[in-house]
Amino acid sequence: MRLETTAEISAAIKTARNALGWSQTELAERVDTTQAVISKIENKGDGRVSTLLRVLAALELQMIVLQQRDSCLWAKVKS
Repeated sequence: MRLETTAEISAAIKTARNALGWSQTELAERVDTTQAVISKIENKGDGRVSTLLRVLAALELQMIVLQQRDSCLWAKVKS
């Protein structure tokens, strides 16, 4: 799925966590953080990239970064 906003990423994390039947506290324990941090990620889209990556790994999700086709980087890669 393509997610483009923090709200979409946060919702995907919450959906995956709920699908696994985990509470925010259970997820927090699996990624060595606090329930408050998980809540901030899910409700405000706020947190450290390192924590986000640990959360995604625990949920068996991955993040892929792609440049946009109209990016100035695209022309440099093609030449």
